[in-house]
Amino acid sequence: MTNEKDYRKLFRKLLKAYYEDVKGKYYELIKYTSPSVSPMIAAGKVMKELEPECKVVFIGPCVAKKAEAKVEDLKGAIDYVLTFNELEDIFRVFDINLEKLHEELSTQYTSKGGRIYGRIGGVSAAIENTIKHMFPDKANIFSSEQASGIKECKEMLENALHGKIQTRFLEGMGCDGGCVGGPKSIIPEEKGKEMVDKFGNESKVHLSAKNRIMNEFLRELGINSFEDFNDREKIKVFERKL
Repeated sequence: MTNEKDYRKLFRKLLKAYYEDVKGKYYELIKYTSPSVSPMIAAGKVMKELEPECKVVFIGPCVAKKAEAKVEDLKGAIDYVLTFNELEDIFRVFDINLEKLHEELSTQYTSKGGRIYGRIGGVSAAIENTIKHMFPDKANIFSSEQASGIKECKEMLENALHGKIQTRFLEGMGCDGGCVGGPKSIIPEEKGKEMVDKFGNESKVHLSAKNRIMNEFLRELGINSFEDFNDREKIKVFERKL
């Protein structure tokens, strides 16, 4: 049986090959790629900007995040990455039973749009709703297409490369079903999607742009209006050079 160390080594090789394939075979598409960093890196950078001494731990079903946290131009945003399996092992060793602990969840810290990122179609829905709010005159020209899993992602990239796609936004998830189908998830993909949707619908904030707490964070970064997002210096924590 392949152990965790061997699994990570194999994954890094696959990830490197995939990026080389994208930069080589699909090089013409790079200029159309969003310069935004991932939500994990963005959150880590914001926290480090506001509290430089803090330690940031990311927990999820994705082993790719372990490699992403070590990418040269992203280093420092995330200190540790744990998978759900690893967290489950920690709970078991220290005899921690979450069901017996007091639970106090806030429905206003995160928006529905942010909460549904973990399943296929979530990113597209969040962006479409944000465009309707920020640029209502352009909402009718937004269209999207999703690809679930590496095979579908490659097919979508091929179609985009050869002009066979007419939609304006492409969402590709490397795992089947999105993050809910990650290799280190501990429940079935379908159940994961169901829980992500439920978690999203429980939020009292539909759009991130209307999230009072998020806007407070932005103000601390010097971002006080939509226009400030045109200032490359102010939004540098959210972008990377492709």
